[in-house]
Amino acid sequence: MNQTSKLWKTRKIIHVDMDSFFASIEIRDKPSLQNKPVAVAGKADERGVLTTCNYIARKFGLHSAMPTKRAVQLCKDLVVVPVNIEKYKKESSEIFKIFKCYSKKIEPVSIDEAYIDVTDSDYCSGNPEIMASQIRSCIEKDFGITASAGISINKLISKICSDWKKPNNQFSICDYEVSSFIKNVNLKKIPGIGKVNFEKCKSLNMKVCEDMYRYSSDDLSKFFGSYGGNLYELIRGIDHRDIETNRARKSISVEDTFIKDIKTIEECKKNISCLYKKLILRCQNLKISIGLTKEIFIKIKFNNFETTTRQAKCNNLNLDQYIKLFDSNIDKITRPIRLLGVGFTLKQDNGNILQYDIFDR
Repeated sequence: MNQTSKLWKTRKIIHVDMDSFFASIEIRDKPSLQNKPVAVAGKADERGVLTTCNYIARKFGLHSAMPTKRAVQLCKDLVVVPVNIEKYKKESSEIFKIFKCYSKKIEPVSIDEAYIDVTDSDYCSGNPEIMASQIRSCIEKDFGITASAGISINKLISKICSDWKKPNNQFSICDYEVSSFIKNVNLKKIPGIGKVNFEKCKSLNMKVCEDMYRYSSDDLSKFFGSYGGNLYELIRGIDHRDIETNRARKSISVEDTFIKDIKTIEECKKNISCLYKKLILRCQNLKISIGLTKEIFIKIKFNNFETTTRQAKCNNLNLDQYIKLFDSNIDKITRPIRLLGVGFTLKQDNGNILQYDIFDR
């Protein structure tokens, strides 16, 4: 069935995802980079990691969060471009104005993707596929980069669809197609199934959503804890989440990746002190009161990339609290540390909700 003849009975959600956004902006601005493997990343000799890379680079196995040093080893001709976050923010802000032409119900997910609820939109005779096509055409014409889109009845399916035929394409699944479509979707695509849960799925001989249908909600709760009940619905394409036009900020944090691994308690505490100062400065810049603290946390990433997080309730944010949290959990350094981070979660109540802004980075 072609797109224009599909029947939409319930919601119409478009998920727009820019294709390798940072890299695409850099290639657009430097035409000499066309047809070359390109990554936007930190320096290889300074423990940098890839923020993104273009699709040519991905053919070599490169991906976001990969250490730049490793990426250069895998792709000898890789062109590494430094991150220019202010430029990407500016471009993103302008692109998001296109979305507002089609609906007021927009949920920014990150600097390069958003959900758009066009259920009540009269544009394009209410056809969401045509709207998505127009949005993508405007992005390419006005900004010189491409975007992919997924169109469906909820956030789950539209997100899966936007990735289905990437890059520079779109895919849609309407109401009556959801149940047959979701059966063959790989469980990796389901939110909440990360590496650990997927390994658990494989141990139970489950790879696609339909493989999980033989288990009840209670069964899945035994396997996956409280997430099991929600998972029971997701694997069937059921997702009642609303489009959040005003998302609440839940936490704020800062972190540093070190050029050289740190190996002593003293080095850790010294860097926690520096990070605490950066955290306070960030709070001031974002006009966030430290009196809103609900819980503090410390993040530690070791040189083998294993990550651990420790948290504690706290009503009075100060450096001593972070040192105390560190001391109560780490008595010796058993493995060199490549990254430290500190942050805190925010109290949320009806009279005191801070709005999340994707451009506050």
